[in-house]
Amino acid sequence: MNRSGKRIRQRLNTTFWVLLAIFLLVLLLKETHFNLPFLWSRVFFPLLRLMAVMAGTLFLTAVIEAKGWSRMVAAISRPLIRLGNLSDWSATAFTTAFLSGIAANTMLWNSYKEGKISKKEMFLSALLNVGLPSYFLHLPVTFAIIVPLAREAGILYMAITFMAAVIRTILIILAGRLILKNGKDKPQGLEDFGGKEGQKQGIMPLFKKYVTKRLFSIALYTVPIYMLVVLLRLHGFFDMLQHATANILKTNAIPVEGISVVVFSIVTEFSAGAAAAGAMLQEGVLTVKETVIALVLGNIIATPIRALRHQLPRYLGIYTPGTGLALLLVGQSLRIVSVVMATGIFLLIYR
Repeated sequence: MNRSGKRIRQRLNTTFWVLLAIFLLVLLLKETHFNLPFLWSRVFFPLLRLMAVMAGTLFLTAVIEAKGWSRMVAAISRPLIRLGNLSDWSATAFTTAFLSGIAANTMLWNSYKEGKISKKEMFLSALLNVGLPSYFLHLPVTFAIIVPLAREAGILYMAITFMAAVIRTILIILAGRLILKNGKDKPQGLEDFGGKEGQKQGIMPLFKKYVTKRLFSIALYTVPIYMLVVLLRLHGFFDMLQHATANILKTNAIPVEGISVVVFSIVTEFSAGAAAAGAMLQEGVLTVKETVIALVLGNIIATPIRALRHQLPRYLGIYTPGTGLALLLVGQSLRIVSVVMATGIFLLIYR
């Protein structure tokens, strides 16, 4: 396709998403009867906050490149990353993912669009960040909720989820060794790494480049998708999904009371599930082992629902819709498989 054809295609694509956003906004106004406080708290403020975080992420990316800090950031995780035949650009994103998943994904997309890494490496690196970085990013909040409420069962649950994160990391590293073998997929040399060009341009020119090229495209997809998620929530789609997934769950591993309370509550809110698990453990309704299994089941059921609610707009906004959806589906499937594997190991050990 020639340059003129690409421009026409981009304009048509932009027009479609802008019209979709307007249409969904009209539906939201109609559904909420112009309830401005609701729209502000549930739609506009979260979107503004998300866009601000992404703009800050782009600025952070510009600072890292302009100051030549990429070498230093990448050095922290380079030994592990090189095991998977991944480059230092992926190492930078991996280290950053321990602080911000949005920042890491934005860095990977920037690196791919600028030709620094291949699409295969971008995909594998994004999945790698769903492992240990994602676990430690959420560790403080999760630990503070689950351990005081569920005590020993909470500690065992944290151990299972940590083991699952390690399994995900190992699987992606192995996939990198098998897939990234030659040509552009090989790790890049350090002589081309570190942002020498960025140092000449300065921080603000790089930031402006990222904002004009990236932030608009991110907002173009994120805004309508976010509004669609809010509309689906208003119509009870996620409640229906929760009931459907919980109703088809059949197991003899824990009592019915554990299924009905723990699974439902943890799908609705993690802290509620932890509180229910702790109460049942205290009252003797569930044993430690049964409480752990109930928490794990709640985690598995909640995974796809939380992904649709919270992660879909971000993934589709940072990446293209096709790539973002593929990453979300593969990443969440990998998460579920790793949790099942880690639980299997737990059941073999803990009798």
